Amino acid sequence: MNNIKLKLSPEEELLLNLCRLSFNDENKSKIAGLVTKISDWNHFIWLANEHGIIAITFHNLEQLNLVSHIPYNAQATLKNLYLKSLARNSFLVEKFIELKKSLAEIGITPVVLKGMALEPGVYGNIGLRQMTDIDIFVQDKNACLRAWKYLKNSAYTSKLLKSPLYSKILQDFGKHMPDLYKDGISLDMHFSLFDNDHHIETLSILTEKLELTIPEYHIHFLFLAKHLCDHELRGESQLRLYIDLFQIIMSARVDIISNHVIELADKLGLKTILFEKLFLLHKIWSVPLKEDLLNQLTDNQKSNAVNIFLGFLHDPKGQTGINKGARYRQTIRNIPTLRKKFIFLLGDIFPSVSFMQSRYNTKTRIWACFYYPIRVGKLLFLFIR
Repeated sequence: MNNIKLKLSPEEELLLNLCRLSFNDENKSKIAGLVTKISDWNHFIWLANEHGIIAITFHNLEQLNLVSHIPYNAQATLKNLYLKSLARNSFLVEKFIELKKSLAEIGITPVVLKGMALEPGVYGNIGLRQMTDIDIFVQDKNACLRAWKYLKNSAYTSKLLKSPLYSKILQDFGKHMPDLYKDGISLDMHFSLFDNDHHIETLSILTEKLELTIPEYHIHFLFLAKHLCDHELRGESQLRLYIDLFQIIMSARVDIISNHVIELADKLGLKTILFEKLFLLHKIWSVPLKEDLLNQLTDNQKSNAVNIFLGFLHDPKGQTGINKGARYRQTIRNIPTLRKKFIFLLGDIFPSVSFMQSRYNTKTRIWACFYYPIRVGKLLFLFIR
């Protein structure tokens, strides 16, 4: 890792070296040496958990016969969290089977994203890709809205819409419908993966329990790179998201040496994001890249990418990210037509009284109305911030 090593604690360096599914002799020797240097196993476990990689961390330590070198209490905690992750993944698969059957009733086949798409085809279907919720994609916006309403009228619930006006523009801001909830899980229904309406090619894969429809790997790779960048702009990131990219490459699902990914990234407006993530994968996990790819970024861009990565490595959820004002203005820019922008702004300034009562934690609906002037101030603040 060259000069990056000097900026890492032993806990962080061990964690990075465990973020893979295959190891050569050099990897094994290095990890074995790092295990003996760990002085704070509680911090290591906290880091692994915050980064969403407890499962792969424990699995790899076990496969490398290093668990016995860890203090007993830390062993027990790691194994317990690992088993919880396996149970959660199994539970989510069962819930997705139910979901798929429900959507089949209205003729819709969901495309699975993120963990549920990666676990069988990239991670080996042994529970190593931790999942917290279910993400699906429905390419047609009207079909996505129909599916969302169908589920909401069934056993699913959703949080209160900020304003009844938003029901008129649900498909016009953000990339997914409002989250749906059932049996302790969250369902994200995406109607768009990128900032344009690029057609999403899909393929089918078979698992022990069902057939899954997933995005074509090059598309999914770029979506995941953008998704990771979006998280970082919000001030949060996880090694789990980097391992996704790394494993797609190492499983030979995406050929980053070819021009196809770069041309596709350029078409989707993601070229710089792609180069930054590829540079980090090369710098930290030695993913082989052509020299001309590495030279696509300036030295300042490379240094900035490393510093941002290290900040999130140290504290996955404690970074500043892009300010809320910039994110708010970006949301407005992405909404089509002036009429829909106006509806969004009107709904944001004058939410429903029920929302206001919940948002400002007032005992009465009348008292909640006194907070409406704050909404105007908030809007002005976000536009000038």
